[in-house]
Amino acid sequence: MRITIVSGADGAPFVHDLAARLGPADQLTVIAPTVRDHWSAWLKASPDLDALLLVPGTPTTYAVADQLRTIEYSPTWQRTSDQDVATRLVRTELIGTGFSLTEATLAAATRSGLPYALLPACEQRAELHVVVGGDEPRAVHVEEYLADPAAHSPTETVLVAESLSVSPAVTTTLQQTDVLVLAPSSRTLAIDPVLRVPGFLDLVPADLPVVVVDHEDPAPADLVRVAGLREPDPGAVRTSTADAAAVVDLARRITA
Repeated sequence: MRITIVSGADGAPFVHDLAARLGPADQLTVIAPTVRDHWSAWLKASPDLDALLLVPGTPTTYAVADQLRTIEYSPTWQRTSDQDVATRLVRTELIGTGFSLTEATLAAATRSGLPYALLPACEQRAELHVVVGGDEPRAVHVEEYLADPAAHSPTETVLVAESLSVSPAVTTTLQQTDVLVLAPSSRTLAIDPVLRVPGFLDLVPADLPVVVVDHEDPAPADLVRVAGLREPDPGAVRTSTADAAAVVDLARRITA
């Protein structure tokens, strides 16, 4: 069985749980959003990919981030773990030598021994910004907003991108998958940003089984409010609780 799951950083525990419940003949591919991507200290930061690349149980330390703050090099909202810094160093070097974001991500997933293939939804740079402030509005990167939502009054969101399209690897994956799963991950920050990538929904036929996992959106309520209407669920929709075993069981039944 070939399962494709759309998930962001907050869905990483569910993804690992689901992967652990699959058999050796099953294939799992994860498609992650890139709207939270940015450049920090000359490194390509991809928070959703970073979280999905992290091996469960890895201790988290912040020596590099704390040193950068000590010398007042980076803003407080860019506090990155040492483990993510290592991931971003490798990603940035690979991209700098000509590899695509997809190729760099697949290589990192393989080296980490992850039980799934990991793909960014697109190759192009596309960053989500949040317009905040009343009399003097300004746009801040969504990561800056998320670092302290209470400090901002959002009025709208803006996707900054010169061009945007689903990646070739994602195209192939969706054409070959047996089941598409929308993970218990933020609808505002993860699921909808992937569904809205031009070309994605065109690759989900009406008869493709799509398992939508019920959950509350963990994104700040103000951000959910200004982000706009939820994208309609594609395909032949089935719903499931946020239980990996239940999702795997449902997927096997609808593909039998």
